[in-house]
Amino acid sequence: MKISFQLIRNLIKTSFLGYFLVNNSFCLCIVGFVQRILLTFNLSEITPQLIGLSAVSIVFGRLFCGFICPFGIIFEWTYKLKMKINNSKILPKVDPKIHNKLIYLKYILLIIGLYLTFKYTTYVICGVCPIGSFAGLNGTVISFILLGLFIILGYFIPMFFCRYFCPIGALLGLLSVKPVFKIKSNDKCNTCRLCELKCPMQINILDNMDEKECIRCFQCVTACKKGGIKYGK
Repeated sequence: MKISFQLIRNLIKTSFLGYFLVNNSFCLCIVGFVQRILLTFNLSEITPQLIGLSAVSIVFGRLFCGFICPFGIIFEWTYKLKMKINNSKILPKVDPKIHNKLIYLKYILLIIGLYLTFKYTTYVICGVCPIGSFAGLNGTVISFILLGLFIILGYFIPMFFCRYFCPIGALLGLLSVKPVFKIKSNDKCNTCRLCELKCPMQINILDNMDEKECIRCFQCVTACKKGGIKYGK
């Protein structure tokens, strides 16, 4: 029996989700996850994880997002659930004028996150959270509230958090501006744009492909039955 590439990818991502849950006592703290990765980018402590993550992004693009990130698979399940319920094969689109501005929000959050990380070199965001101080909630509770909010938003707008809010995606995106391996069309492409209709990140794949926004989910490659979209050098 032939096993599809997407099935293999889902198995890999689900395995990393399971590892993440077990390793973190089944806590899905999205803020803590972001802070943990940002801490590895503290320049006073160059780590193998930092070197590996940077190298993979420079060569392959945001492969971390497409194959490893535990929250990425959750948000992917969310938008696919809506498609299943609505029996839809076409993803909803955000007005391009709004979308093209919102994608830069995560870069602003990255700057803020890195500033706090380099200044305090600790899990500072939860500690200084004004919402927690006002509502009497600790950082973990707030993180679960935020995760629930992003899951709801991701039900209506595919990969909402990954598109607009994830500072880790922004950081890896900066390393993936011109990766060695790229998503690109070839002479088999008939410009039907089915690849773009299947892209959860709303990327114009055939017109000025934005590599830094691509999460390497390869939905576009899978969607093209003619082999018109390939991933390679």
